[in-house]
Amino acid sequence: MDPLSGKPHFPYPPGPIRGEQTVNPRRKLAPLLEPPTLVPLPNPLPKALHRKCAFTSTHTLSVHILPAAFPRAPSARGKINVPPLESFKGKTTKADRKKWLDQTVEQMFWELQESQKVFPDPKANIEVGQIGLWSTVLRIRRNKSAVEEGKDVKGITLVATHPIGFHKEIWEPTFRHLIEMTESSSSSVRIEEIWSLEAVNHGDAGLINDRYLPKSIDRSDYGRDIANFLIHHLPEGADSFGKDLPIQLSRLPSSISSSRVSHGFSDRNVVSLGHSLGGDATALCGISYPKLFSAMILLETTLFPVSYKKKGSPIILSTLGRRSSWPSREEARKGFLKAPLFQAFDPEVLDIYVEHGLYEDEKTGEVRLKCEPAWEASEFNERRSMNEGWELLPTLDERIELRWIMGGKDSASDLVGGPEAARSTVWRRARNASNVRIPGAGHLVVQEKPRETAEDIALFLNHKFGRAKRQSKL
Repeated sequence: MDPLSGKPHFPYPPGPIRGEQTVNPRRKLAPLLEPPTLVPLPNPLPKALHRKCAFTSTHTLSVHILPAAFPRAPSARGKINVPPLESFKGKTTKADRKKWLDQTVEQMFWELQESQKVFPDPKANIEVGQIGLWSTVLRIRRNKSAVEEGKDVKGITLVATHPIGFHKEIWEPTFRHLIEMTESSSSSVRIEEIWSLEAVNHGDAGLINDRYLPKSIDRSDYGRDIANFLIHHLPEGADSFGKDLPIQLSRLPSSISSSRVSHGFSDRNVVSLGHSLGGDATALCGISYPKLFSAMILLETTLFPVSYKKKGSPIILSTLGRRSSWPSREEARKGFLKAPLFQAFDPEVLDIYVEHGLYEDEKTGEVRLKCEPAWEASEFNERRSMNEGWELLPTLDERIELRWIMGGKDSASDLVGGPEAARSTVWRRARNASNVRIPGAGHLVVQEKPRETAEDIALFLNHKFGRAKRQSKL
């Protein structure tokens, strides 16, 4: 059992751990530059970006934008336009559509491989985008700063990232439970701020960036987005705690940014919450910029060794061919509930997905997925960064306490090779690390068990930053 929670966990593997084939990983994330120009913002801005409301009695929610990491990884030019089923006509409709899907996935594989070469085939039309994309981020801030209260509590800044196909709001039920738990009299930590950062091709960010998005994706760019936010755009605590902020976050002076890279934060305890795709990106960010984090919580990452020959085609095909529009949100909900994946969701999380994962198409009157199937499929198509993250995990600074939150079902780790593979992953960086398996949860542990996930996060934060830990250092 996990000593911290008393719940099941992955025990340390017995015997010697065998060596693994290397992928010769990129040891550091690519540099962060200031973009010369940015994708034109829509005028007016989407209503979702003006969202501001009371999140709980103690915290307020708002939405913000900032330039994403620049430049992005090389990519083939153009966009994958998925034709609707009705565009294939006649007796061979299904066969023709399957042929299109097979050919498109084969083309995606080839273009991605070419984009990773030093000298790609000219026919692949590989280029580095010259215009900067936008990141969108959800902020939840404490109305009264924990620092101002002067109590014997520690203020925490959480930075969350999401799985493929989801969005910044998908964490909200977990955040609500977590705030309730940490605002109780028994908790010796308080949540000062939560920032939930969207991938550039997901949620509202995907809608803003749209036709400027790269066709091929490198997951390490999401890790660079996290670093870009923390280094260049996260306001200083004195300018942020307990205060409203403008919709667009300004770039910080270079003196502050360079200090953060070298020495970390002087006024924050930053803890990551990285789930699946977001966990992979968070791990890569922490490996390259360890000073930014006081601790890291990784939830069901999809990091795996190159020796595991992951079969990507089936999930890419099913994703590329998934339905993406419905007459109404209610019809969409009915459709989602026919799938076992969504049936396992906590009802409040499903409500959030229906509300914030879809948008109304003014041209057709339908509701559509904010994350287009083609963008989602391109994420599943890339595996290099997952192999690199797995290989580099032992190099993560041991100063950073590492907590893994994993699904309790054995099927939770099917994406990375099964329970034994997951077991080896959570112990790759064995020192100053622990893990828990949430009973009854699968890979999408945050969506299925938001309260139980919040309980473990609160437990870890009090363990790491609470009174007992501080007194033990005196």
